[in-house]
Amino acid sequence: MSSQMASAQSSVQVYGIVDLGIEHLSGVANGAAEESQTRMTINNQQASRLGFRGTEDLGGGLKALFNLEAGFAPDTGVSLQGGRLFGRAATVGLSGDFGTVTIGRQRNAIFDLHLQFAPLGYTSYGAVAPDMAFFTQRADNSVKYAFKRGGFSSALLYSFGRDAVAGGGTQSEVAGNSKIGRQIGANAAYASGPFTVGLGYDKQNGTSAAIASETDTRTYAGAKYMLSATTLYAGFMRRKNELAALDATTDLSWVGLRHPIAGKLGIGAWLVKTDVKDTPNEATLIGASLYYDLSKRTQAYLNLARSSNDGASRQGVSSSVQTLPGGAMSGIVAGLAHTF
Repeated sequence: MSSQMASAQSSVQVYGIVDLGIEHLSGVANGAAEESQTRMTINNQQASRLGFRGTEDLGGGLKALFNLEAGFAPDTGVSLQGGRLFGRAATVGLSGDFGTVTIGRQRNAIFDLHLQFAPLGYTSYGAVAPDMAFFTQRADNSVKYAFKRGGFSSALLYSFGRDAVAGGGTQSEVAGNSKIGRQIGANAAYASGPFTVGLGYDKQNGTSAAIASETDTRTYAGAKYMLSATTLYAGFMRRKNELAALDATTDLSWVGLRHPIAGKLGIGAWLVKTDVKDTPNEATLIGASLYYDLSKRTQAYLNLARSSNDGASRQGVSSSVQTLPGGAMSGIVAGLAHTF
């Protein structure tokens, strides 16, 4: 249970997740050969974190709020997100009838949106397997406005320089060139009865003066439908990366479902397609997760996935591994996730 200190006007909460499993892979690229590998893996069902959040009632419906959230690898104890202390979130803001405004390091608009339209969110074998950057980038030096009213929700984000760590900080908030590292994003979602639909957009400028005017954009659409106890999911995202070294357009699409089997036992399944436009490079990922809630805070899981590739595509079952060009990979991971 989360620990909490509270007074009449303010509260502070300590919370976290620890997720760790044992994984076996076949088809891992090792030079010119495909090998098998057994290893300990992190964040298979949810990302491990330690966080602090709080609010203060300022009166008149206005509240001050903060969130500090550290991402870590429970197999080694090291900090993630480039070694940042609070790499998952470091924000302060105000909320009221007008919505919520936060400033600092925070999730981008597509990251927020995707949480609604994937069977198990950011499961390691899921839609993030092709490219974590499709979804999970966070922005340093950012301002976000979020609004929710009834079934409608939306958010806007602007970053003055999204990465203050890479390049020794030279790629963020550079004097005389406001384009370097700039990021803008927006999302909107609407829920009515069993149906929810959402749209998202994200644009990032290059991180040096030479490519500051070149952009990497993502356009996102997602939907889900609750059919009795089963939730159905579908989504599509186009990434158009015009940076000189890449200059590629990639389409990512997925369908999936989540269904409670009996009692505390449930299953999620998904099919993910990756297509690099105007090339033979394609990949298909099929995955499933069987999970059992041992309690409200502890979940045991067994995840399975199979990736197959055409052309020069090397996609593995997760973003941390690759197979040979045109190859295939299988993976299975059993683990435990605990929230507090």
